[in-house]
Amino acid sequence: MAVNNVLGIIFSNASDEAVPELTSLRTMGSVPFAGRYRLIDFPLSNMVNAGITKVGVITNSNYRSLMDHIGNGNSWDLARKRDGLTLLPPFSAPTAGIFSGKAEALYGSIGFISDSGKDYVLLADCNIISDLNYEEMLKFAVRKNADMVIATANGLPPHLPNIMQYVADENDKITEAKYIDYFSQAVDHSLRVMLVKRTLLERLLHEANAKRIPDIEELIVRNVGNINIYCYRHEGYVRVIESISSYYEASLDLLNADVRKALFDPERPVYTKTGDRTPAIYGISAKATNSLVADGCKIEGEVENCILFRGVKIGKGAKVRNSIIMQDTVIGDNATIDCIIADKDVTVRKGKNLCGAPNYPVYIGKGIVI
Repeated sequence: MAVNNVLGIIFSNASDEAVPELTSLRTMGSVPFAGRYRLIDFPLSNMVNAGITKVGVITNSNYRSLMDHIGNGNSWDLARKRDGLTLLPPFSAPTAGIFSGKAEALYGSIGFISDSGKDYVLLADCNIISDLNYEEMLKFAVRKNADMVIATANGLPPHLPNIMQYVADENDKITEAKYIDYFSQAVDHSLRVMLVKRTLLERLLHEANAKRIPDIEELIVRNVGNINIYCYRHEGYVRVIESISSYYEASLDLLNADVRKALFDPERPVYTKTGDRTPAIYGISAKATNSLVADGCKIEGEVENCILFRGVKIGKGAKVRNSIIMQDTVIGDNATIDCIIADKDVTVRKGKNLCGAPNYPVYIGKGIVI
């Protein structure tokens, strides 16, 4: 089975409610990450690296920045005459608007799914940061003659609604699926990445529409004994964005060289929209340690354990520690900040002192002047 016989579907608004600070004006997929990327870059790059050439991005609301980022898909080699990248905004007469669940969202795009002619459909959320190998997942599905394969990880489940726990037999066939209502022990939990036969997905979506079932997880619970569902266990690095604190922790994970090596494999690169910026400039008194500094930055103060996005300016005498500073933010002279997440175009004026905590970082909204 060729990988180009798979249709990719990405839910750009998945779990928006988990980080309202970052998603009030953008989708989860367009949340900035790692100095130069957006969260959608990870599932989208994983699909492209697996050879998937047709991808639909389901949107719900606040998707202007997402459109600006992905454009026609050229940065991911998806600007094609055949297949390529398609944005799928809400559509369902006469109630077009906000989806109440993934099954409803998929049903609104069922024409796109059917017309693709692909044998399989790969569904993925945007708040999962991993280097999940979708090509190996497809090979696993073919080998098992599976109707559906669900990617899982073992560990403490994220604090998100509709997270599923799966019990599988010795052949990896799922025998039980249930919603998780406890979060204190490690289990095999869903990564919300699913590979399913297209014809089966169409049938399930028609069933969901007829019975007014909004969530795809409920379809799995109802059908676990009727179809061949298998568990594909991901053993590599993975982080699920479930809160502003988890976003902060996942970002600072990147200061660990082993994490960067696991997430950014040169043979399976993470693609993104390119920007034309000058290299970072360091002043005579600048000092930067254990930090990721993007192009276009100008540093004249001290930076330690930080992620600096493109165009950030750190003034003379400023001390910036354990913080995530997004694009074109300016930290004034002699300002001191610690454990801060500053969104795009923030200005922290001269001499200001702002401090959060590692388990409770302070968030500064886009464009705010302090």
